[in-house]
Amino acid sequence: MTEALHVERQQVAAWVHVVVVLCVGGALVSVVATWSDEGHWWAIIPAAVIVAIYAMFSPMTVRVGVEEMRVDFGHLGWPRWRFPIADIRHARAVEFSPLRDYGGWGIRVGRDSMCLNQRGRRGVRFGFLGREYVVGSDDPARLLAALRTAGADVADDRPDQR
Repeated sequence: MTEALHVERQQVAAWVHVVVVLCVGGALVSVVATWSDEGHWWAIIPAAVIVAIYAMFSPMTVRVGVEEMRVDFGHLGWPRWRFPIADIRHARAVEFSPLRDYGGWGIRVGRDSMCLNQRGRRGVRFGFLGREYVVGSDDPARLLAALRTAGADVADDRPDQR
């Protein structure tokens, strides 16, 4: 990707960090408390799975360059979506309900669009190759401004209410 016009990292809500730490900490305490020569090493597997899932999906990074908008999840940058600027249609700011419209946060499919979101109720909705997407954003106006600068088809900056 060329020089970024906009970069935004969206972390999961603070309570998710707390739950992950408690689950992993609890698993580690149980392994240490039950450790013996018989080898209960396998008990560490649930903690490793939690850490792997957490690292794979948090944070979400949105980058807008002159050629594409890219949405990456996790510290490994995968899963990843690439949206060439020339193919983005009717981008506009939206307010939505992650639970009602998509059944939660993360990588979700709703009735009429796909949502990529880590937290919050705001984002940018746009058409891409015949499908609608919503990308969560803490500052949809800045994300829209970057898309406009890059040459995407952007509607006005007033948020749509869903």
